[in-house]
Amino acid sequence: MRVLILAAATSFFITGSAMAAQHHHHHDRAAAPPVAAGSVPADTLSAHDAYVRNLHDSGYNPAAGN
Repeated sequence: MRVLILAAATSFFITGSAMAAQHHHHHDRAAAPPVAAGSVPADTLSAHDAYVRNLHDSGYNPAAGN
């Protein structure tokens, strides 16, 4: 009985090692999207400036009252 358990454990170990050696993960890194003309890097804006920029970019116009 011990030999059977030892043989099964050994075969699982060898099979698992062989499968792990053959299985490679390739993570394709997507290229960064192109930068739009006139855009400002996010790390140069303060929180308020970024908020106002987002409002403007979404079409908000305080003069029109929307």
